[in-house]
Amino acid sequence: MPSHTAPREFGLLGYDHVDVRVRDRAKAKRFFVEQLGMDVIGEGSDHTFLLFGDQVLGLRDAKDGETLGGIDHIALRVSEWTGLRSRVGRARVVITGEKEREDSRSLFLRGPEGLRIELVWRPDPHMHECSHAPAPPTPAPDPDE
Repeated sequence: MPSHTAPREFGLLGYDHVDVRVRDRAKAKRFFVEQLGMDVIGEGSDHTFLLFGDQVLGLRDAKDGETLGGIDHIALRVSEWTGLRSRVGRARVVITGEKEREDSRSLFLRGPEGLRIELVWRPDPHMHECSHAPAPPTPAPDPDE
């Protein structure tokens, strides 16, 4: 019989996204978009977010010395933000950072064997915006003007 302890009170709902490290992000993006049919939902200077169904895969540029194809971090969606920090503290989990964005809030945790874990709360769980979304294309000038 499985043991259920403190993590139950975190309100874990499932994965929010998983980020993997890649050397050639453009090549990886082409593979996931052209071969597997994922959609690009955001890009930044060092990452690309891809959507398939209601799941998000993040492609992150690997830094020198990082394992290619390895997990950068896993993000787990939580049902509520209020009191999350104190619940994590009571479970004696090390918090390594916190971030508030327009569409979400996150706590970053140190997991086993160096695994980076992000707990994410979103007011609208269907939104997953990229903090560095590409600018919309500039319309071509009208030749009649």
